[in-house]
Amino acid sequence: MLDTPLSQRLESLLSEPLEVVRRRQQHSLEQLIGGLDSPFVLFGASHLGRKALVALKQMGFVPRAFIDNNPAVWGTEIDAVPVMSPTQLAEQDKDNLPSVICTIWSGHISDRMSDRLVPLRQRGFKRIALFGHLAWRYPDTFLPHYSLDLPEKVILQAEQVRRAFSLLCDEQSRQMFVDHVEWRLSLDHDLLPIASARQIYFDDHFSTRIVDEVIYDVGAFDGDTVKDYLSTGRGYREIHCFEPEASNYSKLTARLAQLSLSNVHAHSTAVGDCAGESRIEAEQGASSRVGHGDQVVRMTTLDQMSTTGLPPTFIKIDIEGFEPQCLAGGRRVISECHPVIAVCVYHEQDHLWSIPLQLHEYYPHYHFSLCPHLAEGWDLVLYAVPKDRLPT
Repeated sequence: MLDTPLSQRLESLLSEPLEVVRRRQQHSLEQLIGGLDSPFVLFGASHLGRKALVALKQMGFVPRAFIDNNPAVWGTEIDAVPVMSPTQLAEQDKDNLPSVICTIWSGHISDRMSDRLVPLRQRGFKRIALFGHLAWRYPDTFLPHYSLDLPEKVILQAEQVRRAFSLLCDEQSRQMFVDHVEWRLSLDHDLLPIASARQIYFDDHFSTRIVDEVIYDVGAFDGDTVKDYLSTGRGYREIHCFEPEASNYSKLTARLAQLSLSNVHAHSTAVGDCAGESRIEAEQGASSRVGHGDQVVRMTTLDQMSTTGLPPTFIKIDIEGFEPQCLAGGRRVISECHPVIAVCVYHEQDHLWSIPLQLHEYYPHYHFSLCPHLAEGWDLVLYAVPKDRLPT
């Protein structure tokens, strides 16, 4: 690893004693809010807040209320827990304000975590923790949750983290990598970069165009990636869209029919590390996970698909945490044909370093870069580009 300010900062992070890290993950919640035996509220009544509520009730802890900035939900209830505005709760309980656990964490909102918490402190709320602190304290209930997991796991994989950092080819990606590592250790959300203005996957900043591109869109959802690709004006020879979940596949085929494109093929199959069958979560939209759920689907591999037709020159992968298995099933075609690969690395904590290391093993001459296409760690994409496809 090069001796630079960023590498020194990374080394400092990874050198923190394991026992110190374990104390932080175990005791941060109590240090911030005093635990769950005293009255507390959940800040954010959307998906993450509702998920937390179900788990907390199963553990025997019931929040005093939800608070939310959305007027549309004020005065409602979620599983018998009232939803109110922060101002209403602050006025109602002004003599004894409850502690707050912030259950807002989404890439689809533009404000930063600090932007959400400052108004709470201005209203008098002093004891505030994040969902991550709750998850650290009760990992068996809440973790893993996408890239959030126990910080001790980062320290235990320090050597892999160092090796992956050394593979990144530009200063901005290296900065982003170290910021993400520190966030995994500290939960300082303001370290996470804002969303890039660049188009996801197909921006000319990441790779050059070729007129006979053969695209494998793995995790095609409802065809949104194909639509994005066509909007760039890039040419193609073939596009293969893989979407195993039944309702998503129906939407995909409907969109492709509307577009009336030639040489664009939809495959109702998962893509993994072996051919056969797998399970998938039904009716979860873009978040349907392979290997979970009750819907049984066919599964193929990148290597198998490449033998039945043209091998891919560009592979996009966004499959809710199943990315390493998909890449493992494409080891041969990646090693021999080294296509451009745009793969999501935010679904699990260690994908930030394990996926670049995996691809480097398959083809050691890839140039790696990172780009965040949503805020706060979401839609973080790793671009693996062979030398002949690098923009000049």
